[in-house]
Amino acid sequence: MKNLIIIGYDGTIADTSPGILYCMNTTANAMGYTPVHHDELYGVIGVSLEQGFMSLYGMKEDEIEYAMNNYSKLYSIKGEEMFLIYDGIEDSLRMLRNSGCKLAIVTQKNEKFINNMLGVYKTIGELFDEVCATNVDVEMTKSEMLLKVCKELDVAPQDSVFIGDSYVDALAAQEAGMDFAAALYGWGFRSREDAEQYNPSVCIDSAEELYKKISSLD
Repeated sequence: MKNLIIIGYDGTIADTSPGILYCMNTTANAMGYTPVHHDELYGVIGVSLEQGFMSLYGMKEDEIEYAMNNYSKLYSIKGEEMFLIYDGIEDSLRMLRNSGCKLAIVTQKNEKFINNMLGVYKTIGELFDEVCATNVDVEMTKSEMLLKVCKELDVAPQDSVFIGDSYVDALAAQEAGMDFAAALYGWGFRSREDAEQYNPSVCIDSAEELYKKISSLD
């Protein structure tokens, strides 16, 4: 088994899409843009929030700061409560932890929001050795975040695996020089064929089978 298991949050530990869509649509609607359907989120899974606003609604660069500020306010009031933990994920993570490997989260979600969410589910939050999230004062790519976690926990990238649900996650793992495990139960990859384009070491169909699939990796 790998010495370090790194996992994303959105679409891997929890389904946060309802809160994200609500806050993006509410913000866009207030700015005169037409709300989008849930399925359209597939096109912006894993990208930054700024890119998401421009791609989904065609916002201009000079509108992004306002949109981001409004989104953050909405998310802190309501959006961060609109999520569901995937069935079986806590048991899978606990079994990995009990097997002796280190666990970490890497997410482009704001660190304030991820800390609040993990605070609600303390039995999940306590399983992780490291949580690396977006900080407004420090700009990092996802691959840089992965390498930061490896350095902090003193584990080489080749002895690590990143579990994610999008092509952005897959490319970040490749750039960092570590294995990638595709979470097909999330809302990033539309199909197994979609994920297999990025040569994952393993595909995971459900949170319940995460432990079995990840523990098989050398």
